[in-house]
Amino acid sequence: MKKKIIIITFILIIFGIIIWRINPKETVTNRTIKINLNGPNIVELTLGEKYNEDGYKALDSIDGDITNKVKVKNNINYDKVGSYEITYSVKNGNTNEEIKRYIKINEKPKYKDSYSKIDNTIRGWWSGNKKDHTRSTGGADINELKKYNAYFLGKNEKVIYLTFDEGANESYIDKIAEVLDKNNVKATFFVCGSFILHNQDLVRKMALNGHSFGNHTNSHKSMPTLATKKNFDSFINELQVVEDNYFKVTGKHIDKIYRDPRGEWSYRGLQIVKDLGYKTYFYSADYYDFAGDVSKEYALNELLKRYHNGAIYLMHPKNKGNYEALDSFINEMKQLGYKFDLVKNIP
Repeated sequence: MKKKIIIITFILIIFGIIIWRINPKETVTNRTIKINLNGPNIVELTLGEKYNEDGYKALDSIDGDITNKVKVKNNINYDKVGSYEITYSVKNGNTNEEIKRYIKINEKPKYKDSYSKIDNTIRGWWSGNKKDHTRSTGGADINELKKYNAYFLGKNEKVIYLTFDEGANESYIDKIAEVLDKNNVKATFFVCGSFILHNQDLVRKMALNGHSFGNHTNSHKSMPTLATKKNFDSFINELQVVEDNYFKVTGKHIDKIYRDPRGEWSYRGLQIVKDLGYKTYFYSADYYDFAGDVSKEYALNELLKRYHNGAIYLMHPKNKGNYEALDSFINEMKQLGYKFDLVKNIP
C-alpha cells in the first residue's frame, strides 16, 4: 500500500511539472501589471491644438516590458471645449490594467478688455548692474514686477544664475555646454523657434544633461508691438511655435519661463505671458557682449566686475570671449563660495 502511494505521488508530481512546463506563467497567481504614463496626467489644450502623446510604458511582473500590448483609446474632439479622456489598457494572461489621462480643451486665448487698461509703453530693460558686488536695483520696481511673475534677481544668497539668449542659429553654444557639463553647472537658455529646429541633436543632449530651455519667441520680434487686440493672435503664435518645436524635438514640454527679445518689454506683455502660465526673467548682470570679437580677457574682466548675490547673468553665446572666459569665471565664483542654479528654481 505504501509503495502504491509513493508511485501515485510521483506520477502526480511529474504530471504537475509537465503542466507547469507547458504554461508555467499562467499558474502564477500573483502576477501584477503596471502602466506608467510619461508627462502629466492632466493636460490642458486650446481649441484646435492636438495632443502629442507623452508616452507610456507597461510592465508585467513576470513578462517584463509589455508596452507593445497596450491599447490606447480616446474620445477627444479637438474642436469642442470640454473634458475628455485617453484610456490606456493592457491584458496579459488573466490580468488586466487600465489607466486614464485627462484632456481639457479650452477656448483659444483671447484678448481681454482688461489688457487695454495696462500700460503697453515699450521699455528697454536696464539691469542696473553695479561693479561693487552689491545687489542690482534693476530696470523696474522689484515688487511691482512680482505682480506679473517677473523677476530679475534671485535670493540674497551666494547663488548665480547663468542665462544665455540665443537669437542666432550659429554660435558657441555647443562649446559652452561642454564647459558647463565639465564643471557640473546647469544653465538656462532662452531660445527661438528656428534654433531648436536647426540644432535638434544639441538641444536633446543639453536637455538630457539638465539644462533648462525657455521661450524667447519664434521670430525675436518686439513683443509690445504685438500686445494689442489687433495683433494678439501673432503674440500667441510667437510663443506657441517655440513650444511646439521644442516638443517635436525633445518629446518634452519647454519650461514655462520667458524672456522678451531685444530687452523690449511692457507691463501689458508681462500680464499676457503670465496669463499663459509663464514667468518672466530679466537679468541683473550684463555687459556689451554683442560683438563677436570680444576677447577672453575682456569678457572675464567684465563678468567678474558684476557678480553679486542672486545675480542673473545675461550672456550671448555667439560671443567667443564669453565661451573662452566661462571656465575661469565659474571656477573663480566657486572659490568665492558661489553656487550655480537655474532661474526656474527662483522661488
